[in-house]
Amino acid sequence: MDLKVVDGRRYLSLSWSDVEMLVKSLAERISSRYEPNMLVGILRGGAIVASLLSDVLDMREVYTIGCRSYTGVEEREGVIIYQPLSSSSLWDRDVLVVDDVADTGETMKCIVKYFEGLYPRSVKTATLHIKPHTSFIPDFYVENVDAWIVYPWGTNELVRKLAPSMLPRFGISRTIEELMKIVSNEDVIRRNLPSERVRDKEALGREMF
Repeated sequence: MDLKVVDGRRYLSLSWSDVEMLVKSLAERISSRYEPNMLVGILRGGAIVASLLSDVLDMREVYTIGCRSYTGVEEREGVIIYQPLSSSSLWDRDVLVVDDVADTGETMKCIVKYFEGLYPRSVKTATLHIKPHTSFIPDFYVENVDAWIVYPWGTNELVRKLAPSMLPRFGISRTIEELMKIVSNEDVIRRNLPSERVRDKEALGREMF
């Protein structure tokens, strides 16, 4: 795990190995106190965590639910469920709802309320991380992190969000240099830069020679 400051913000970059260790720790916390018979991962990151958890916990029933809350690194909108659970009833089920992080906590609040209307026997929640300012503390979590967390499944999206505001101030070379502090794959950065600015810069370089 690597904590860096880029453009005045703190970022914690995680590798897949980091995620696997966190999932193992989360699974240990869950198995010592709860025996779910159904996992539900919140798309997108929570579905990945739920899939990894199912392997560690030896569970075969894994479902997904889709909701959306983020519009930018520090901007949010109301939670919208765009993909409901495929099962219409959770009667007599012990459900574990999984996400990657409880940030504001609004997503988990919305999802738990939704599940309560399906009458499960029990509902508990689990995340890899929580933020210090969250309004929702999951039943199980591993770390409390005061930084923007860069999961390996979110690097493309992160570059697309950060690059447009960085390019006018830093230029292409420094923007790439700064982003590589938190996204180690330069190809990921380059393919997500606004293409017009990259083409203009490359064209200017050719004219100079």
